[in-house]
Amino acid sequence: MSLPCRIASVILAGLCCMTAATAQPFPNKPIRFIVPVPPGGGADFVARTYASQLAKAFGQQVVIDNRGGAAGIIAMDALAKAPADGYTLVQTNISTISINQYIYDKLPYNAERDFAPVSLTTLNPLILVVHPGVAAKNIKELVVLAKARPGQLAYGSLGSGSLQHLIGHVFGREIGAQLLHIPYKGAAPVTVDLLAGQVQMAFSGIGTVAGHVKAGRLTPIAVTSAQRMEFFPDTPSFSESGIKNMNLLLWNGILAPAHTPPAVIQRLNVEIRKAAQSVELIRAMGTQATSPTTSTPEDFATFIKSEQTRFAVIVKESGARAD
Repeated sequence: MSLPCRIASVILAGLCCMTAATAQPFPNKPIRFIVPVPPGGGADFVARTYASQLAKAFGQQVVIDNRGGAAGIIAMDALAKAPADGYTLVQTNISTISINQYIYDKLPYNAERDFAPVSLTTLNPLILVVHPGVAAKNIKELVVLAKARPGQLAYGSLGSGSLQHLIGHVFGREIGAQLLHIPYKGAAPVTVDLLAGQVQMAFSGIGTVAGHVKAGRLTPIAVTSAQRMEFFPDTPSFSESGIKNMNLLLWNGILAPAHTPPAVIQRLNVEIRKAAQSVELIRAMGTQATSPTTSTPEDFATFIKSEQTRFAVIVKESGARAD
């Protein structure tokens, strides 16, 4: 065989190997799913519930990698540095992708360029709850009380710049009242002090306080969605109570590294959306007073951008900085 023919044969063999390698179906090995919180709690539960369904669909392990701490920065940085092949994902949320870049002077990643949106997984309002000792059983009474006692009604949050903090700022602005912000290190200590009456109110995740509301230990005032929630049908939304700009939601979603192949993103999205329709996942979410919500990658990207635009203004106005 002549030299040109031998070279052509080598090139052809290489191309065949490359084609065979790239033709392997995704996924053909375990997927690492980074979660920006420690084990336990609502966000971890959401991630594990989806991971269980995806593992069944893919026939591969979906391994939870809890990277708690630093307000999710550790987890997001790990994803930004991972290979763009779809085998490393992160459960993002409103803080990690839409707020952190405005409350921290510097991040080790770029929230707008380093990630590829895959899908939303949950989308929930917060609920404003007050201690039963507060002389307000509805939004109208609470507004009157807040205006009569400027700087005295305290609300707990998960820290400076957290969604709970920023919602409290927007609420005070909208009703024209000065509220006292008390930052904590997590939802659990906020709830403990709220139940003890050390703070008068909090904007809390539904699952965090649902049991206390049902037991009468906390009074529900309003939810931050445009409509009422099926889990609390008797609790009005801020919108129907006449308070504007309070449609601020707590959400989770899944990201891959930037430049992950579109076909891989689409495959992940299809299975996530199928998982969200499964009876098993819906039932599991219901135990946490939530339900699954999904989207196309394109719609999720648009949603993230709109959240970033909105919170850039809110953070600047509030003066919030990371603790």
